[in-house]
Amino acid sequence: MELPETLELQKPLDLPEPLVLHTPRLTLRPYTSGDLAAVHRFASDPRLTQFVEWGPNTLQDSRNFLAACLAEEATVPRQAYTFALTLKDGGAPFGSVGLTLAPETSGTGGRTAETGYVIAAEHWNRGYATEAAAAVVHFGFTVLGLDRISATCRPGNSASARVLEKTGMVLERRLPAHKLIRGQWEDSLLYSMARPALR
Repeated sequence: MELPETLELQKPLDLPEPLVLHTPRLTLRPYTSGDLAAVHRFASDPRLTQFVEWGPNTLQDSRNFLAACLAEEATVPRQAYTFALTLKDGGAPFGSVGLTLAPETSGTGGRTAETGYVIAAEHWNRGYATEAAAAVVHFGFTVLGLDRISATCRPGNSASARVLEKTGMVLERRLPAHKLIRGQWEDSLLYSMARPALR
């Protein structure tokens, strides 16, 4: 699915299978069982997991992650989308980006989701996280018809905060003792973005 450059809002669509998103430099595709070695290569790196509540992965952790991805692809209705990041010309995955839908809400809350991403350390500082996050945010608003997308990062993770800001999200507030990370409760910064108005 090629994402348009301009944000044109539309009703939710029947999605193609497999669901693949393309950006100028990346392909975002479903994970497969054959991705275990690539996933474990980046998910076992302590540099990658410093600010998150999981990892560094054991091999079994990486197997469990892939099993969860395959299970979510078969879930109806779909509640989560986790994409493997590869370069446009192919190759092994070097990161993930995801979108997890919240349960349907009533009243003025609308349809919401949370996004998150990880990029292998050797691919940092190339803009890939921003490109991937922007793609799933665009997908969430234009294809899934979401009303609001949020994300969190730790206050010390300035690189992740910059990605969220470049994606168009704004800082809402600080969440005290929000995540348990290696035995320590850590604060989070909550970012969010409402669906852009139709022009």
